[in-house]
Amino acid sequence: MKFLLLFIFISTTAQAYTLNNNFGATFKSRKVKVYVTSTTTCANAGLTPYELSDLVTPAIKNFWNTVPTSSLELVNGGILDVGSDTSYNSNLLCSFTDPTCTGSVIPAVKDIIIACNDNTTNFDSSNILAVTIPNNFKGRFINGSVILINDRNNSAFARLDQKKKISVIAHEIGHAIGLGHSGDKAALMFFETIGTRNYLGQDDIDGVSALYPVTFDGCGLFKGSIDHMKGPLPPKGKGPSEEYFWTLVSLGFLGSIGLSKLLKRLRKLA
Repeated sequence: MKFLLLFIFISTTAQAYTLNNNFGATFKSRKVKVYVTSTTTCANAGLTPYELSDLVTPAIKNFWNTVPTSSLELVNGGILDVGSDTSYNSNLLCSFTDPTCTGSVIPAVKDIIIACNDNTTNFDSSNILAVTIPNNFKGRFINGSVILINDRNNSAFARLDQKKKISVIAHEIGHAIGLGHSGDKAALMFFETIGTRNYLGQDDIDGVSALYPVTFDGCGLFKGSIDHMKGPLPPKGKGPSEEYFWTLVSLGFLGSIGLSKLLKRLRKLA
Protein backbone atom coordinates (compact mmCIF):
# COMPACT_ATOMS: atom_id res chain seq x y z
CA MET A 1 0.00 0.00 0.00
CA LYS A 2 2.88 2.33 0.75
CA PHE A 3 4.23 1.70 -2.76
CA LEU A 4 0.85 2.43 -4.35
CA LEU A 5 0.49 5.78 -2.60
CA LEU A 6 4.02 6.79 -3.64
CA PHE A 7 3.37 5.94 -7.28
CA ILE A 8 0.12 7.91 -7.33
CA PHE A 9 1.86 10.98 -5.88
CA ILE A 10 4.64 10.90 -8.48
CA SER A 11 2.48 10.30 -11.52
CA THR A 12 -0.06 13.04 -10.78
CA THR A 13 2.35 15.91 -10.11
CA ALA A 14 1.08 19.03 -11.96
CA GLN A 15 3.27 20.58 -14.65
CA ALA A 16 3.51 24.35 -15.07
CA TYR A 17 6.62 24.55 -17.27
CA THR A 18 6.46 25.27 -20.98
CA LEU A 19 8.81 24.76 -23.93
CA ASN A 20 10.48 27.50 -25.97
CA ASN A 21 9.55 25.79 -29.24
CA ASN A 22 6.58 23.80 -30.50
CA PHE A 23 8.36 20.49 -31.09
CA GLY A 24 10.22 19.88 -27.85
CA ALA A 25 13.69 20.42 -29.31
CA THR A 26 16.73 19.64 -27.16
CA PHE A 27 20.48 19.47 -27.60
CA LYS A 28 21.39 16.08 -29.04
CA SER A 29 24.57 15.92 -26.99
CA ARG A 30 23.91 15.78 -23.27
CA LYS A 31 27.15 17.67 -22.61
CA VAL A 32 26.76 21.30 -23.68
CA LYS A 33 29.34 24.05 -23.29
CA VAL A 34 28.51 27.65 -22.39
CA TYR A 35 30.83 30.33 -23.80
CA VAL A 36 31.26 34.09 -23.62
CA THR A 37 32.50 35.65 -26.86
CA SER A 38 35.98 37.17 -26.90
CA THR A 39 34.91 40.41 -28.61
CA THR A 40 31.89 41.23 -26.48
CA THR A 41 31.80 44.48 -24.51
CA CYS A 42 29.74 44.64 -21.33
CA ALA A 43 30.51 48.09 -19.90
CA ASN A 44 26.86 49.21 -19.74
CA ALA A 45 25.86 45.86 -18.25
CA GLY A 46 28.15 46.56 -15.31
CA LEU A 47 30.82 43.91 -15.76
CA THR A 48 33.67 42.73 -17.98
CA PRO A 49 33.45 39.72 -20.32
CA TYR A 50 35.68 37.78 -17.90
CA GLU A 51 33.41 38.64 -14.98
CA LEU A 52 30.46 37.51 -17.09
CA SER A 53 32.22 34.21 -17.75
CA ASP A 54 32.84 33.80 -14.02
CA LEU A 55 29.08 34.07 -13.39
CA VAL A 56 28.40 31.16 -15.74
CA THR A 57 29.89 28.58 -13.37
CA PRO A 58 27.48 29.19 -10.44
CA ALA A 59 24.62 29.62 -12.94
CA ILE A 60 25.10 26.02 -14.08
CA LYS A 61 26.63 24.43 -10.97
CA ASN A 62 24.03 25.73 -8.51
CA PHE A 63 21.06 25.26 -10.82
CA TRP A 64 20.88 23.01 -13.89
CA ASN A 65 23.67 20.58 -12.96
CA THR A 66 22.02 19.77 -9.62
CA VAL A 67 19.22 17.61 -11.07
CA PRO A 68 19.83 13.85 -10.62
CA THR A 69 16.91 12.95 -12.90
CA SER A 70 18.40 14.91 -15.82
CA SER A 71 21.14 13.63 -18.12
CA LEU A 72 22.13 17.16 -19.18
CA GLU A 73 25.61 18.33 -18.18
CA LEU A 74 26.49 21.97 -18.74
CA VAL A 75 30.13 23.05 -18.82
CA ASN A 76 31.63 26.54 -18.62
CA GLY A 77 33.67 26.74 -21.82
CA GLY A 78 35.23 30.09 -20.84
CA ILE A 79 35.99 32.76 -23.42
CA LEU A 80 35.36 31.74 -27.03
CA ASP A 81 37.80 33.24 -29.53
CA VAL A 82 35.68 34.60 -32.38
CA GLY A 83 38.50 36.52 -34.04
CA SER A 84 37.42 40.01 -35.05
CA ASP A 85 33.71 39.13 -35.22
CA THR A 86 31.78 41.81 -33.30
CA SER A 87 28.35 40.87 -34.66
CA TYR A 88 27.27 39.57 -31.24
CA ASN A 89 27.65 43.08 -29.78
CA SER A 90 25.21 44.95 -31.99
CA ASN A 91 23.48 42.70 -34.55
CA LEU A 92 19.93 41.34 -34.47
CA LEU A 93 19.18 38.05 -32.76
CA CYS A 94 16.80 36.18 -35.05
CA SER A 95 14.82 33.02 -34.52
CA PHE A 96 15.17 30.43 -37.28
CA THR A 97 11.36 30.50 -37.54
CA ASP A 98 11.19 34.23 -38.32
CA PRO A 99 11.68 34.86 -42.09
CA THR A 100 10.99 38.58 -41.63
CA CYS A 101 14.13 39.09 -39.54
CA THR A 102 16.68 40.34 -42.03
CA GLY A 103 19.71 42.58 -42.08
CA SER A 104 22.76 42.36 -39.86
CA VAL A 105 22.03 39.26 -37.84
CA ILE A 106 24.00 37.12 -35.40
CA PRO A 107 25.15 33.94 -37.18
CA ALA A 108 24.01 30.45 -36.22
CA VAL A 109 26.10 29.10 -33.35
CA LYS A 110 27.05 25.81 -31.70
CA ASP A 111 26.54 25.09 -28.00
CA ILE A 112 25.46 28.15 -25.96
CA ILE A 113 27.01 31.56 -26.65
CA ILE A 114 26.64 34.54 -24.30
CA ALA A 115 27.40 38.13 -25.30
CA CYS A 116 26.43 41.67 -24.33
CA ASN A 117 24.39 43.50 -26.95
CA ASP A 118 23.11 47.07 -27.36
CA ASN A 119 20.79 46.66 -30.36
CA THR A 120 17.57 48.56 -29.67
CA THR A 121 15.52 46.05 -31.66
CA ASN A 122 16.69 43.25 -29.42
CA PHE A 123 16.19 45.51 -26.40
CA ASP A 124 13.47 48.11 -26.92
CA SER A 125 13.78 49.05 -23.25
CA SER A 126 16.68 49.37 -20.83
CA ASN A 127 14.56 47.40 -18.34
CA ILE A 128 14.79 44.18 -20.36
CA LEU A 129 17.54 42.14 -18.73
CA ALA A 130 18.37 39.62 -21.44
CA VAL A 131 17.02 37.76 -24.47
CA THR A 132 17.69 34.19 -25.56
CA ILE A 133 16.96 32.33 -28.78
CA PRO A 134 18.07 28.89 -30.01
CA ASN A 135 19.21 30.07 -33.46
CA ASN A 136 20.63 26.85 -34.88
CA PHE A 137 18.53 23.71 -35.35
CA LYS A 138 18.98 20.42 -37.16
CA GLY A 139 15.78 18.44 -37.34
CA ARG A 140 14.31 18.33 -33.85
CA PHE A 141 17.63 19.07 -32.19
CA ILE A 142 19.12 22.36 -31.02
CA ASN A 143 22.65 22.86 -32.32
CA GLY A 144 23.19 26.23 -30.68
CA SER A 145 21.57 29.02 -28.69
CA VAL A 146 22.48 32.68 -28.18
CA ILE A 147 22.02 34.56 -24.89
CA LEU A 148 22.31 38.34 -25.07
CA ILE A 149 22.72 40.51 -21.97
CA ASN A 150 21.30 44.04 -22.28
CA ASP A 151 24.24 46.40 -22.82
CA ARG A 152 22.24 49.53 -23.61
CA ASN A 153 22.77 52.77 -21.69
CA ASN A 154 21.14 52.52 -18.26
CA SER A 155 20.81 48.74 -18.60
CA ALA A 156 18.81 47.32 -15.70
CA PHE A 157 21.19 44.34 -15.64
CA ALA A 158 23.96 46.63 -14.33
CA ARG A 159 21.85 47.52 -11.29
CA LEU A 160 21.51 43.90 -10.14
CA ASP A 161 23.68 42.45 -7.41
CA GLN A 162 25.86 39.45 -8.19
CA LYS A 163 23.40 36.81 -6.98
CA LYS A 164 20.61 38.28 -9.12
CA LYS A 165 22.88 38.40 -12.15
CA ILE A 166 23.66 34.73 -11.65
CA SER A 167 19.97 33.82 -11.41
CA VAL A 168 19.21 35.83 -14.57
CA ILE A 169 21.94 33.98 -16.47
CA ALA A 170 20.64 30.66 -15.11
CA HIS A 171 17.12 31.62 -16.26
CA GLU A 172 18.38 32.43 -19.74
CA ILE A 173 20.32 29.15 -19.90
CA GLY A 174 16.98 27.47 -19.18
CA HIS A 175 15.62 29.05 -22.37
CA ALA A 176 18.77 28.09 -24.26
CA ILE A 177 18.33 24.39 -23.46
CA GLY A 178 14.69 24.33 -24.56
CA LEU A 179 12.50 25.52 -21.69
CA GLY A 180 9.97 28.32 -21.89
CA HIS A 181 8.43 30.26 -19.03
CA SER A 182 6.69 28.70 -16.05
CA GLY A 183 3.50 29.71 -14.29
CA ASP A 184 4.88 28.51 -10.95
CA LYS A 185 6.15 31.39 -8.80
CA ALA A 186 8.60 29.05 -7.09
CA ALA A 187 10.31 28.25 -10.40
CA LEU A 188 13.47 29.86 -11.74
CA MET A 189 11.69 29.93 -15.11
CA PHE A 190 8.72 31.94 -13.73
CA PHE A 191 7.77 34.58 -16.29
CA GLU A 192 8.36 37.57 -13.99
CA THR A 193 11.34 38.56 -11.88
CA ILE A 194 10.65 37.94 -8.20
CA GLY A 195 13.67 38.57 -6.00
CA THR A 196 16.75 36.39 -6.13
CA ARG A 197 16.60 32.72 -7.06
CA ASN A 198 19.23 30.56 -5.37
CA TYR A 199 18.10 27.15 -6.63
CA LEU A 200 15.69 25.45 -9.01
CA GLY A 201 12.04 24.97 -8.19
CA GLN A 202 10.35 21.60 -8.57
CA ASP A 203 8.77 22.73 -11.83
CA ASP A 204 12.21 23.56 -13.27
CA ILE A 205 13.41 20.09 -12.23
CA ASP A 206 10.39 18.47 -13.88
CA GLY A 207 10.96 20.45 -17.09
CA VAL A 208 14.67 19.72 -17.55
CA SER A 209 14.13 16.07 -16.58
CA ALA A 210 11.39 15.73 -19.19
CA LEU A 211 13.59 17.24 -21.91
CA TYR A 212 16.78 15.43 -20.86
CA PRO A 213 15.66 12.29 -19.01
CA VAL A 214 17.91 9.79 -17.33
CA THR A 215 17.01 6.46 -18.92
CA PHE A 216 16.08 3.26 -17.08
CA ASP A 217 17.55 0.06 -18.51
CA GLY A 218 14.85 -2.23 -17.08
CA CYS A 219 17.17 -3.99 -14.64
CA GLY A 220 17.02 -1.57 -11.73
CA LEU A 221 19.92 0.50 -13.04
CA PHE A 222 20.00 4.06 -14.33
CA LYS A 223 22.09 5.46 -17.13
CA GLY A 224 22.40 8.87 -18.75
CA SER A 225 21.40 9.31 -22.33
CA ILE A 226 24.86 9.33 -24.10
CA ASP A 227 11.62 41.05 -22.03
CA HIS A 228 12.73 37.46 -21.06
CA MET A 229 12.37 37.72 -17.33
CA LYS A 230 8.97 39.31 -17.76
CA GLY A 231 6.28 38.70 -20.35
CA PRO A 232 3.25 36.64 -21.36
CA LEU A 233 3.21 32.92 -20.79
CA PRO A 234 3.77 30.95 -24.03
CA PRO A 235 1.65 27.90 -24.99
CA LYS A 236 1.94 25.03 -22.53
CA GLY A 237 4.56 22.43 -23.41
CA LYS A 238 4.38 18.68 -23.34
CA GLY A 239 4.46 16.79 -20.08
CA PRO A 240 7.15 14.34 -19.03
CA SER A 241 8.15 11.69 -21.53
CA GLU A 242 7.22 8.06 -20.94
CA GLU A 243 10.81 7.10 -20.09
CA TYR A 244 10.99 9.99 -17.61
CA PHE A 245 7.81 8.71 -15.94
CA TRP A 246 9.25 5.23 -15.50
CA THR A 247 12.48 6.73 -14.21
CA LEU A 248 10.52 8.50 -11.48
CA VAL A 249 8.51 5.36 -10.70
CA SER A 250 11.67 3.30 -10.37
CA LEU A 251 13.27 6.00 -8.20
CA GLY A 252 10.24 5.89 -5.96
CA PHE A 253 10.38 2.10 -5.80
CA LEU A 254 14.05 2.04 -4.87
CA GLY A 255 13.50 4.83 -2.38
CA SER A 256 10.69 2.86 -0.74
CA ILE A 257 12.94 -0.18 -0.39
CA GLY A 258 15.61 1.97 1.25
CA LEU A 259 13.05 3.50 3.62
CA SER A 260 11.73 0.05 4.56
CA LYS A 261 15.25 -1.17 5.41
CA LEU A 262 15.89 1.97 7.47
CA LEU A 263 12.69 1.47 9.47
CA LYS A 264 13.58 -2.17 10.20
CA ARG A 265 17.01 -1.14 11.42
CA LEU A 266 15.54 1.53 13.69
CA ARG A 267 13.13 -1.02 15.19
CA LYS A 268 16.06 -3.30 16.04
CA LEU A 269 17.85 -0.44 17.78
CA ALA A 270 14.74 0.54 19.78
